[in-house]
This record gives sequence, C-alpha cells and structure tokens, in this order.
Amino acid sequence: MTLEKLTIKAEKSSPGDFKDQIKVLFNPSEITITIPGGKMGDYGLLAAEESATLSLNLFFDTTLNQYPPENVQTYTKQIVSLTQPRIGTDKKRPPRCQLIWGTISGKDSVILADCFLETVTKKLTHFLQDGTPVRATLDCTFKEWKEPEKQKKIENPIDDPVRIVKRGETLSSIATEEFGDPSLWRIIAEENHLINPRKLTPGTVLTIPPL
Repeated sequence: MTLEKLTIKAEKSSPGDFKDQIKVLFNPSEITITIPGGKMGDYGLLAAEESATLSLNLFFDTTLNQYPPENVQTYTKQIVSLTQPRIGTDKKRPPRCQLIWGTISGKDSVILADCFLETVTKKLTHFLQDGTPVRATLDCTFKEWKEPEKQKKIENPIDDPVRIVKRGETLSSIATEEFGDPSLWRIIAEENHLINPRKLTPGTVLTIPPL
C-alpha cells in the first residue's frame, strides 16, 4: 500500500483555484491545532473572533533519495514560497491553502480547509563538502482564513445572525429551523454564494438572512 503523503493545496494564480499541490517529502510526526473557544460579550456567550492555527514541523533529507543528493532547498522553497504575495492584481497577497491528509469515508480528510502560511522557520542542518544543504526542517504555522464580511457578522451576531454548520446538517434542515420551511434553503445558499449547496462542511459559517 502506498504511503499517503500530507498535501498542501494552494491558490496558483487566481483566488480560490487551489491548483498548486505540494506533497511533503516526509510526513510530520505530529500536528498541533489550536481552536479558539467562545468569549463573553454584553449579550452572553459569543463566537470566537480569533482564528484557528495549525503548527507542524516538516523534515527534508535528500540523502535518502539519490546519489549524489540534490540541494534540499529545491523542496523547501515550494513551501516557503507560500508566504510570498502572488494572488490578485493591484495589491497582491500570499495564496490561501488547504491542508489534506488521508481520507474519511472515501473522501479527502481536510485538516484545515482555508488558511494561509503565517510563519515558517527554515533550518538547514546538514551539508555536503561543497556547502550544498541536503537536510532541513521547516517549522510552519498556518492560520485559518475567514472572509472579512463573514468575520464582521460573527463579531456582531445581534445585527448579522450567523450559524456554524454542525455535522449532518443540510441547507434544508437549517432552513426548517431558521424559517420553518425546508424549501427556503435557496435563500441561504444564495446569501452565502455556495458553489455546491448539497455539500456542507462542518464548521462552515453561514449568514442567515432575514426573510
């Protein structure tokens, strides 16, 4: 059985295309995900304003692949480049990413669905006699990306009601609870610009517009 590699999908040239696919050289031994909880506001418990963060350490060693080993930075630069502005026209920004590893029920297991590489620390740890680096580690921190408009609505739940999708929920079931009519699911889909209304990812923040 082929070893499944952690894959980082990133925007390649335009927002939301996620056409860049980077497979790590060696899978990490552990992944740390920090998920912020709620906070107390004037009207009770509110959704967290902070975003989730994911930290992992990636190991690179080209001495194990071929001889003579190639410069390890051939591999590390693919990930380091995710910090560089390249998306957009006027004011470019770094690409958004998706972290995927393994499967759940036959589908890709998404560790973090929409994020960006906030920081990366590259450490070169082994060199050939001519100075070519052949071993390295990358300490990476990815931060969850939230659409600014939806983030404002999360922070102002009284004026702009939002709802976080739970496992097993559908637009029809949400429309039933919110509007009392499952056929009104299209209103929610249109408000949130959902590409595939039948596929809701748990944790997705939906804006529930007034009727």
